[in-house]
Amino acid sequence: MIESEKKRIRKEFQPLTIAVSLKILTPNSPANQVYNPVANEYDPDRGVTPLVILPEVIANAADGSWDMPYVNSLLAEMNWFANGENISAISSWNGKYSIDTVGDTRGAITISRNVAPGESFELHFEGVIADTRLGVNIPVKTDSIMLTTVDKSEDTYGLSIGDSQIIQYNPFLDKLLLYDYKVANKLISASTANRNAALDENSYERTIPLMVTKGVNKITTGYTIELYQVNSISSQTRLTTANHEIVALSLTSLTMDLRLIEKGDYLLLVKVGGKEVARQQFSVNRVYPKFTCIPASQASINPDEILHRNIAMVQWNGEIVPIPAPIIRMVWFTDSANKTGVQWQEGEKTVIMLDGTGIGETYLDDWLDVYIKAEQKKAFSVLTDGTNEYTDSNGNIYINN
Repeated sequence: MIESEKKRIRKEFQPLTIAVSLKILTPNSPANQVYNPVANEYDPDRGVTPLVILPEVIANAADGSWDMPYVNSLLAEMNWFANGENISAISSWNGKYSIDTVGDTRGAITISRNVAPGESFELHFEGVIADTRLGVNIPVKTDSIMLTTVDKSEDTYGLSIGDSQIIQYNPFLDKLLLYDYKVANKLISASTANRNAALDENSYERTIPLMVTKGVNKITTGYTIELYQVNSISSQTRLTTANHEIVALSLTSLTMDLRLIEKGDYLLLVKVGGKEVARQQFSVNRVYPKFTCIPASQASINPDEILHRNIAMVQWNGEIVPIPAPIIRMVWFTDSANKTGVQWQEGEKTVIMLDGTGIGETYLDDWLDVYIKAEQKKAFSVLTDGTNEYTDSNGNIYINN
């Protein structure tokens, strides 16, 4: 018996899609502190109530070959940086932090250092995730979060926001997005009452309360508010309501359209007489949780049928998503013994012409695989002709994703 030459074949995997964001795990110890010079006290005092920040890492593969969405336990080469410098090399941080190395909170930093008034630290995390399917290490880098302290002296101004410094937008939780889709597709009639009922902390229309203080007193006049997008440590772009993601900006609140934001860092400035007296930084991230998408119908095909109809069933967080179309892009495909990778419609439903699938009439080729390639839609963008924005008769812009 002659042994042939060996030919090695491998499974082919889709690469991982990595989403990473910073998450504060200690609501009673936020990123910003308040210093009382009279009592010489910090609120909160991180020596007593440490700040814990988690670099939450979520992984997914389009082919479904990766079944562990939360992958912090796989992090390696973990480093935290303060103002661009590895925190382990900064003497003033020695003994004032620790990095978790176990389980789902691996990579989280626990900070017991108080930040003095006048100093600030821009923190970010870097590490790698090992993809054992492909034999590669995937770099992971978060956005930055700013640690600052407000001095509560009598004439000192301060700015705080009534929201998380790291705002995460999850379209799966957005009732307002679903309401808009139903109205646009004439599934329901528009009404102010129904729209207001859909507004909550998960809506794309996010109103962030702003509180300005002078000493220990809250003030609402005598200052201006400016908003900037942070491009880098030394570069910012001023934003106004002329930018579509900014719905409204007043002395006491900021309203943003999170549909139009994939990821962004923002800076709020308080100015008195044209001079900056306080600032606050925050970030917005669109999250990409793991979901499943399968054809709902597995009914057999009768010999006289010419069409196959099907509908997508999407599950997220253990529940069926009733209307996935505004969140998920779904493209239908079929494979048969005679034709593979035949693409059909895009959308939640499909109607397949069976004579175009290659399905046969014998037991060798009378089968058909129906499947969906699905991905979560990215942030919306404004429709233009390259120069001019498209609007309706009332001047409202058209957006899509």
